[in-house]
Amino acid sequence: MRMISVDENEQDVEEVLKNGTEIAASDTSNAEGSVQLISTLVKRKRGKDDLCSELEDDGLPDNLEKIESCETDFAEEFTENDLSVVATLEKTLESPLSSFRPGYLWVSDLTRQNWCEQQLYYSFTVPGLVEEKPVMTEGTNLHLERVTSNEDIWGIKVLNLINSLQGFLNGGTVAREIPIFGAPFNEGVFIVGLIDELRFDPEMYLMELWELKTRKRKSMPSKAQCVQHRLQVMLYKKLFDDLVKGNLAKETVAKHLRLDLKKTFGDDVVKQVTINFLTSKDLSELMDVLFSKVQCLTCIQEIGVEYVHQDSKGTIGMCRESYSDEELEKLYKEYLKFWRGERCSTGVDIEDAWKCQSCDFADICDWRKKKAEEYSKKNIHPCD
Repeated sequence: MRMISVDENEQDVEEVLKNGTEIAASDTSNAEGSVQLISTLVKRKRGKDDLCSELEDDGLPDNLEKIESCETDFAEEFTENDLSVVATLEKTLESPLSSFRPGYLWVSDLTRQNWCEQQLYYSFTVPGLVEEKPVMTEGTNLHLERVTSNEDIWGIKVLNLINSLQGFLNGGTVAREIPIFGAPFNEGVFIVGLIDELRFDPEMYLMELWELKTRKRKSMPSKAQCVQHRLQVMLYKKLFDDLVKGNLAKETVAKHLRLDLKKTFGDDVVKQVTINFLTSKDLSELMDVLFSKVQCLTCIQEIGVEYVHQDSKGTIGMCRESYSDEELEKLYKEYLKFWRGERCSTGVDIEDAWKCQSCDFADICDWRKKKAEEYSKKNIHPCD
């Protein structure tokens, strides 16, 4: 995990301020002028740490008093609330969210976490493993070969979502590979995903969400896999419903994805927008179109997973899943503690130890060794 500290070079400090100021300031009630405050704090703390380090290296007896004086002066110069801003910022920048992801998560990150959080962590940190990242635009009819800016890339994604919604408004009943995104439960973390299929009944005004899973064997998945798949479709439903309810602001999208909403689209994106009979010139205008259309639809009433045999393409089974907002929120907040660096990664419970048999990291897994030692001791000392 890369640790961004205050004693790195000036460029790193400026990047720290750019990427972390809003997060840190949001956790403090009196952080007026947070950018200037944190800039001063970071640079002062860097200077203080350098001075203390030099004094310690000299090893002179009188230096102990000088170090204590330096620490005291720094503590007196800033309030406890000011220092908490820097503490929050530094903690944020050391988190898996900032170290392993571009400031936001994919739904697949959370489902992999559900399977085994320790395995997920090793996939980021063990050298030699090339991680395959999900791509929101895979399979869509608009491509990004000649699109270069982030604003253009997200313009295409938003346009693909608009096209799916417009199909329903025009009487269509099925849409596939629908980009979806949001910041659920007001936790300040942005999530993106790709819904396999939405089915709309215009007469009953009902919306269903289905995730398609292919399997090599003609059998239904294990209970653990079903739990993982249920989490996936619950997250999709939450993100879609938040759009329908107007719970996502375009400013939130811009903040988390570091986008300039007013930046004019490139010619290729403008062409695609025009083909779809729209006049939007930037993300701000296109997001307004998205919100106006999605809020004409309804929330998702049914979620489910369809399992398909890989070779024959035949349906093995279909499972309708229940949705619990309370259950999802509780699980989501627990998972975010890992991404925010508030706790270390954890492995599977003993009843799910069978997952380790197919894990690439089983031989090096500290969690597995720790649990094996714990249960070995219990067998030797049954009264413990």
